[in-house]
Amino acid sequence: MDLPEWLWIVIEKDGNVENLFGQYDEEVEAFFIPAFLDREDGRTCLNLMQKIPGRSYEVQAMRAAEVTKTAQAHAYRLFVLDGTGRVLKTLQFN
Repeated sequence: MDLPEWLWIVIEKDGNVENLFGQYDEEVEAFFIPAFLDREDGRTCLNLMQKIPGRSYEVQAMRAAEVTKTAQAHAYRLFVLDGTGRVLKTLQFN
């Protein structure tokens, strides 16, 4: 599966600070950025993810190249997920 030009990602807002929403997968012991092929999958899966109380979360479109660049810069993996949280594709950066 090749990445499309755009992915849907979750933005975590803490006051005026916005960041890509990351998660930790205990099974593979790795931090990752969840990404989705469509907005509805992102919204559905967001309900299944651990969130920090007091912060807000929004699903937004972002160019796949920017998402991968950010993941790589922070040593995160990129998991493309469906609405149930099933991993469709994993990108790991060294």
